[in-house]
Amino acid sequence: MVAKKRLVGMAAALGALFLLSSIAMAGGAKLMLDVGDVKKGRLQVKISASGLKAGQEVGLRTTMGGVLSDVSFLAKPAIEKADDKGMVSSTWGIRGRTIKRLLKPGEHMVELVDADGNMLASSKLMIPKPMKK
Repeated sequence: MVAKKRLVGMAAALGALFLLSSIAMAGGAKLMLDVGDVKKGRLQVKISASGLKAGQEVGLRTTMGGVLSDVSFLAKPAIEKADDKGMVSSTWGIRGRTIKRLLKPGEHMVELVDADGNMLASSKLMIPKPMKK
């Protein structure tokens, strides 16, 4: 009976360790997009990410015009690597012409990726329909 209790205890401990290791491997990166107002023909999207390693090289990509595109350089400042706190912060001014031709109104998935293109986090970007004059 004692041996059976030890076996059950060891199984529970191993299961807990497995669960904790899978959570740690999944990483804690988070990507947040805050869509602002259209100003001067541009849609302002504030981008912030956290839970990265200090100095980690990162990029931002989404599908534009049916093609998976790196949009890291379109944000100001360009998204290149996490700061010493493991964070990224920038603003992407999406031009009206881009919305008409490449990022049609509706829902788009934006991905935060590492230097090898592995997805670290993702967030939905909702492009609003143009306002009628």
